[in-house]
Amino acid sequence: MRFVNLFVAIALSALWIWFLNAPKGSLPALGKLLDPYNGFWGNAEPVKDVASEFHFPDKISKSIKVDFDGRLVPHVVAQNNHDLYLAQGYIHAYYRLWQMDMQTRAAAGRISEVIGDKAFDFDRKQRRKGMVWAAENSLKAMEANPLTREMLNAYTEGVNLFIQHLQYKDYPLEYKLMGFAPEAWTNLKCALLLKYMADDLTGNVDDIAMTYLRDAMPANELDDLFPDKIKMNQPVIPAGTAFNAPSLGIPSVPQGDLFAHFDTAASNANLKNQKEHPTAFNWDENSKPSSGIGSNNWAIGGKLTSDSAAILCNDPHLGLNLPSIWYEQQLTAPGINCYGVSIPGAPGIIIGFNDSISWGFTNNYRDVKDYYEIKSTDSRLYVFDGKEVPFNERYEKIYIKGKKEPFVDTIRFTIHGPVMYDKTFPEPSGSGKMLAMTWMAHRGTNELLSVYLYNRATDYDTWVNAIQHFECPAQNFAFSDRHGNVAIWGQGRFINKWKDQGKYVMRGDISATLWGDTIPMAENPHVYNPPQGYVASANQNVTDETYPYYYNGDFTEFRSWEINQGLINHFVSYGINAKKVDTTLFLKAFPYNLYSPYYFQLPYEDNMPKEGDLDYNQKLQNSTFSILRLALLNRSMYENRTIIRFPQSEPSVKPEPPGENLLANSKYATFFQIFWSNLYQNIWQDEFQNFPDKLYPSSERTMFLILDDTTSKYYDDVTTANKVETLKDMVTLSYKQAKDSFDVLEKNGGAEWYKVKNTSVTHLAKLPAFSYDHLKTGGWGNTINAMKQNHGPSWRMIVQMNPKAIHAYVVYPGGQSGNPGSKYYADFLDYWVKGKYYEANFISH
Repeated sequence: MRFVNLFVAIALSALWIWFLNAPKGSLPALGKLLDPYNGFWGNAEPVKDVASEFHFPDKISKSIKVDFDGRLVPHVVAQNNHDLYLAQGYIHAYYRLWQMDMQTRAAAGRISEVIGDKAFDFDRKQRRKGMVWAAENSLKAMEANPLTREMLNAYTEGVNLFIQHLQYKDYPLEYKLMGFAPEAWTNLKCALLLKYMADDLTGNVDDIAMTYLRDAMPANELDDLFPDKIKMNQPVIPAGTAFNAPSLGIPSVPQGDLFAHFDTAASNANLKNQKEHPTAFNWDENSKPSSGIGSNNWAIGGKLTSDSAAILCNDPHLGLNLPSIWYEQQLTAPGINCYGVSIPGAPGIIIGFNDSISWGFTNNYRDVKDYYEIKSTDSRLYVFDGKEVPFNERYEKIYIKGKKEPFVDTIRFTIHGPVMYDKTFPEPSGSGKMLAMTWMAHRGTNELLSVYLYNRATDYDTWVNAIQHFECPAQNFAFSDRHGNVAIWGQGRFINKWKDQGKYVMRGDISATLWGDTIPMAENPHVYNPPQGYVASANQNVTDETYPYYYNGDFTEFRSWEINQGLINHFVSYGINAKKVDTTLFLKAFPYNLYSPYYFQLPYEDNMPKEGDLDYNQKLQNSTFSILRLALLNRSMYENRTIIRFPQSEPSVKPEPPGENLLANSKYATFFQIFWSNLYQNIWQDEFQNFPDKLYPSSERTMFLILDDTTSKYYDDVTTANKVETLKDMVTLSYKQAKDSFDVLEKNGGAEWYKVKNTSVTHLAKLPAFSYDHLKTGGWGNTINAMKQNHGPSWRMIVQMNPKAIHAYVVYPGGQSGNPGSKYYADFLDYWVKGKYYEANFISH
């Protein structure tokens, strides 16, 4: 009996050891994970000061010094470019390796390798849109240039120096949780990361949805509801700026039928029998398009500031993730002394400043991605200009965790680019069409050369030369220097299109729809020291109607109105060097009076030194003022009349000052936002109910509809018989719906605005223990502080370019370390939530 018990004990022990040391589905080997020395316990960092110097392995040609300040921001000093970028690669890997690994896997469509089947459709979509192919094209361009080849090679060497010295106990925690190991870094991974950025910022277009609408609506009605330029837009390049005569001829619209035709009824029927692609899984959920997301930048010339120093402000709004998108640092070597934020996985400083200039981005949103319907009766051939042309084919192997053999996807290429959708990967709206895409990001561009050069730029001319290499994603580049100059460029590589080219899905069987010549870079819209004395962008339309080349895009206007009006109020009302300014330029900018005594009364304590304009610009970046709310509910706008009157006072809610601000604690803000959401849906959902892609007119267009036409036919609910609804009916219904929702929220103690919108900074792997939710923030997509649930200001920066000394104030939602066990993982988050800033420790050399 004793031998039997001994045998059972040994067998159970062996089984337990096997259980702990073998992966179970998506779970890692628990034995290794729970190992007190090598497992996740080893990732808990003690709270201690960071060493003043970072010691590298051998293979360094000359000495590298890295000093970390109290926020774990590294100040890298090297003697040559090779060592500078090697050090940057090593430091990025040291603090953000898992993030770098997973984001480049997502770009390449390789998430299935580490999490299994649920990422399969996502990976297929990434491959079919040509992400790897595009990265390979750009890598050729980057490695052909000696500057960026050295930059890439050194960076990759630095990353791999760190990886080569890793043991299992040193792996970032997520590797242990997910049960896989780091792999060697390559230059292609850097290219993939840059294409991932291009995909996030230019990958979403409305071509398919607009094609359904084009066939179903009269042309004048479609143009009215979905205009290329919204009424009273304040463009990035100030209205009235003189543009040079175009060097290219403006193409006329070709004769004949140019666009695809989608059958709405057939598409809806297909949807009932078709599995939609992609599946519910989305690796980077925060990259999905969302109304009102965006970025802000502005630069104020020296003649408008209290000390005559130009000021540049930038807050790009992106997905709110941990580890954070950005990594703050300073890079110094012969010819470069640059401070700002980099993207872990790519060399250089993306947004920031140096000894001479500062720069910042907002997304340009001009359409650089078009779809084409491909006609084919043979899997090997497609029709083009009356002939059958062979497809080129590319075979993509998708490896899936837990499966021995990869799935091989055959991607067919046309003259237009890769076939994204076909019978094997159906188009999500149910059209059943074979669609290929032409995308600027497919081209072999070298944005890294632009980063290299503008990091070292010394004045406007060298900066302009640098940004000419930034082709995709197109950006609104703002500029300032230490001489008080400011500028802005709508920069990217754009096609000389005929009107409406690419706005709808085009026929892919005729050459008339092919992309034509690219517009010369020098003719991209730009302005240097405009008469108004400042420049500003917030993803709004780029130019007025006098710009000679046609373009369309996905623009938003609320924040641009608020920024321009906020700056106008400051310059005119507060008298900052007002005698130097022609105030008529400002008063003509926007015909509505948006001044409010509460405009900049914000709910956080002042924390910056009173250096005049710096404090003001901080408040403007954090503004939760809503023009939408003011326009609809306040008499101070639009012919001194109130357009919408609620049937009675909001339930247990009284308008609290600031009356037009969407403050974090405000219940009034909650009620308005619920009311507006219902009103917007009630106006449009019946008109567009039969279309498989639910594309509604923009919030700005809807606001003007309400302001300008209180008897519009769109207020009538076409689904109700024998009744014609009015705007009053829509308001009454929306009010009732808002009251019912609000009463439930208040009963449950959750009616404050921040609780309802639930701004969250979420771990990339969606691990709740490593995420932060219900952050106490105000704002929304219709305010400058466009703080939504999972989007918001990813980096706030204010730089005063004083000739004597540069002062910069910065913050981002996270921390320098990617390790959830580190005190530096999210230590900036509290400052970011409260609207506070750190003064950057910029070291002059």
